[in-house]
Amino acid sequence: MFDKALTLIKKSKNILVFTGAGISTGSGILDFRSENGLYSLLSKNTDLPYPEAIFDIQYFKKNPKPFFSLAKNMLEQHAKPTNCHKLLAELEKRNQISLVLTQNIDMLHQAAGSKKVLECHGSFMSAHCLDCHSAHELKDYKQKVLADSIPYCNCGGIIKPDITFFGESLPSAFYDLVNNPPETDLVLILGSSLNVQPAAGFALEMAMKVPSILVNLAATPYDNAISLVYRKDLEDFAEYILRDNLIT
Repeated sequence: MFDKALTLIKKSKNILVFTGAGISTGSGILDFRSENGLYSLLSKNTDLPYPEAIFDIQYFKKNPKPFFSLAKNMLEQHAKPTNCHKLLAELEKRNQISLVLTQNIDMLHQAAGSKKVLECHGSFMSAHCLDCHSAHELKDYKQKVLADSIPYCNCGGIIKPDITFFGESLPSAFYDLVNNPPETDLVLILGSSLNVQPAAGFALEMAMKVPSILVNLAATPYDNAISLVYRKDLEDFAEYILRDNLIT
């Protein structure tokens, strides 16, 4: 089923990986835009003017409670890496990965053992005060969130995790990547609808230059731009690659 993808992966030495929410659904984490995804569930939340408001910086400044309720749920999940996460970590051990660029904030790539990771939308690992801009670590504010409270800095400002909200710029490391992309001989896109810019745009630009593979359950607007497209389950893909003597 994935023979052509297997052949490309085996011969590649500098794979640029781009991952979206679909790679983590096997861990029990909701994606965003599917029929049963996070935004669909949030549309039933009457506290929000619209689902995406939970990640809108202006709304957050006025009412951070919905976001921290979601953050509490995410931090309580104790999600484990999927076989797909483990596959990427193993490929890195074999010196085949140039970079894993992820839109996810769940830190599962690192949990699986990947080190060459750029979280273009940030993560919970670090945070900053919205008022005095002092830096905080997850351990500094996690217990407050788990207690269903809003974490405040000593100055009285809200401590916001370093997750990129709508209305905020992506981390400078992402733009450094755009200006100085790594050597790449294969682009592997996993679990992304390719709708969220500018990160998806960078992945597509790189995919135009070298062979590319897309594995995603739903069609994307850019399927025609990709060398190999599989509308398949990511765990099936990972298990196939792992089983076929790539990882022993």
